Amino acid sequence: MVELNIFKVEYDWYEGEHEETLLGKSVKREEFEKDIIKAKKFAESLMGKEIKLGEYLGKGYTVQCLPQYYNQIIWFLTEKLGYILCYFDEDICYSIEDFSENEIYVNKIEDKRKTSKLKC
Repeated sequence: MVELNIFKVEYDWYEGEHEETLLGKSVKREEFEKDIIKAKKFAESLMGKEIKLGEYLGKGYTVQCLPQYYNQIIWFLTEKLGYILCYFDEDICYSIEDFSENEIYVNKIEDKRKTSKLKC
């Protein structure tokens, strides 16, 4: 079984724009930090350059703002360095229990929100 480490990469931009990505790979934190610096340097090398169609996700624009740098860094880590995108569903949990000697239970716990209008 491969043991993955999960790393969260995020940015905050003006007007509240925020994005975060979970990346997984079987590497130590020190190696990830070296890799993210490589990705950052690669994104910086694109500053002011027009990207041709088919390069960097095929978007064809100049990398010049934080969301674009961020997307380029994530692209570099996944496409060039082999990291995988990971997703976490905070609303579901699986609980393992053993209430008897002969049976193990697996329970799915799901948080749900229900919104309704109050009559005034």
